[in-house]
Amino acid sequence: MRRKRTDRVAQPRHDRGARHDRGGRERFGREARNDRGAVARRGAAEGEPSAFKREVSGGSKSEPEHAMAMNEAEHAHVPVLSDEVTFLLHPRRGGWVVDGTIGMGGHAERLLETAGGDTRLLGIDRDPEALARAARRLARFGARVVLRHGSFRHLGALATGAGVERAAAVLLDLGLSSYQLDESGRGFSFQGEEPLDMRFDPTEGATAAELLGRLSAEEIASLLGELGEERHARRIARVLVEQRRRAPLCTAADLVSVVKRAVPRAAWSKRTHVATRTFQAVRMAVNDEPGALAEALPQAAALLDTGGRLGVISFHSGEDRVVKRAFRSLAGRGFVELEPTPVTAGREEMAFNPRARSAKLRVLARQEAA
Repeated sequence: MRRKRTDRVAQPRHDRGARHDRGGRERFGREARNDRGAVARRGAAEGEPSAFKREVSGGSKSEPEHAMAMNEAEHAHVPVLSDEVTFLLHPRRGGWVVDGTIGMGGHAERLLETAGGDTRLLGIDRDPEALARAARRLARFGARVVLRHGSFRHLGALATGAGVERAAAVLLDLGLSSYQLDESGRGFSFQGEEPLDMRFDPTEGATAAELLGRLSAEEIASLLGELGEERHARRIARVLVEQRRRAPLCTAADLVSVVKRAVPRAAWSKRTHVATRTFQAVRMAVNDEPGALAEALPQAAALLDTGGRLGVISFHSGEDRVVKRAFRSLAGRGFVELEPTPVTAGREEMAFNPRARSAKLRVLARQEAA
């Protein structure tokens, strides 16, 4: 991938290596995707042993049951920016990795595979079913994995409860998993007749149907405009309120129907579904994603050990702005951004994983002791 050339920022040796060894990261990605059994190399500028091994097929020769143990959906899940996350966040000297959105366990699996046996992982997720699937996927790592049900807005407390005092790496992936979109039955996708739920944790909070049933047209328009950047927010809100006077919105298909009626056909995007921004905004509101992110970022930074790294993958410009501002506010206070602009997926990844096209990864490193 092409990166903009920037001025060198004084930082520890391992950070300079990760920031400037562009060729190392590109080489890592090509080998991981194209050469099964290849050795993926870290940049020599990091001043560490030159190689670490990863079996791209998933698992070592001593663990042949792994691929057979996972069901098809779990095995098919492809985490976005997997090579980049692994290159930039895998622990150099062991310690704890905290995955605050473990989902199906894809990133966690890669990080554990490339790290040594002295690396442990704390996985957190609000979705109990996703957590159960991650447990099955990561079972082969045994006691190296600790899982907790909860929101990353309580990251500090969850880490303390699991015995994590300092972390070598923290990851927050703000996107939906393949399971949530395709199999959860909670209305995250606009492709079916699923109940209009959209809660990450189906045991708490109001559903999307309940939320849209009580908000005023002005509140709905504000929600769609701020969280979804939907240009037709007012029209959608007006049609939605008119529709619920006749009958409540109960399914994802009901919401899709409202959006299609409200947005002029000439304004429909050729690249994305016309209801994409609406569904995104409603989901973010139901789960209070902006509030959770704002609370989680300072906790995640505070948890880092010296040399530790925090990576955040966002899929929405509003989320990316929150992350960017938080990282910039910490710069010069013992932290440094590894990249001046976010890392994005290359054309090859977008070709086989279209969900990666809007993903942006920002990485923050702690330079000084807490």
